[in-house]
Amino acid sequence: MVKFELGDITMHIPNAWSDIKLADYEQWFNSKPENKMEYIQFVSDICKIDKELLLHSPTQLFDMVANTIDFVFDTDVNPSGKTIINGTNYFVTLSDKLTLAEWVDIESTLESDSMTKISEILAIVCRPAGESYDAQTIDRRKELFRNLTCEKVLPLIAFFLRKKQESEAISNHYSMVLAQADQFLKDSRTFVQNGDGIKRLPIWQRIRYTYLTKSLEKQLSKFSDFYSIG
Repeated sequence: MVKFELGDITMHIPNAWSDIKLADYEQWFNSKPENKMEYIQFVSDICKIDKELLLHSPTQLFDMVANTIDFVFDTDVNPSGKTIINGTNYFVTLSDKLTLAEWVDIESTLESDSMTKISEILAIVCRPAGESYDAQTIDRRKELFRNLTCEKVLPLIAFFLRKKQESEAISNHYSMVLAQADQFLKDSRTFVQNGDGIKRLPIWQRIRYTYLTKSLEKQLSKFSDFYSIG
């Protein structure tokens, strides 16, 4: 924290992520100031200073305060699937390891109007190694994560974002491969129906050709059903 004094008023201004708790971060991280007044409100929210105090302060003081919290615009942190809380390692549960109960609670959180969705989701998916999911511990864990400082939490958030991007990339690639395979199957059927060269193949090659196209059709059908469910 950096201390600023204005008359008999002392202000403690955060100058690193370690000075900001997740509970506070959740209140303003989505804010996108579009004008000077909104930016002043943004600064006052981060610093927990009355906006009127800033408005009636010298411009130089506001500039120093704003420059001090400039670090909040740099969220380029190294992703990590774990963090240490009170000497214990907490690990993020990967999506393919989540139980149905966890998925239900995550979806309920995302659909809610809660202003603390980050800490609530972390409470669901982040826990010590070997610990089974227990909905009864969520409320206690919510407070645990809300009280964490952001240098412990932002790597977890970055981890989620990276996994989301990887998942989307895989899904897009998977869709493209399915579409190309499906088009190949359609083209092959047309080729066979029109007799374009297939009749000149030996009988065993024609049988194998038919078998392979049928097999591809079956696999496409299976994976298309799986993809629609996932």
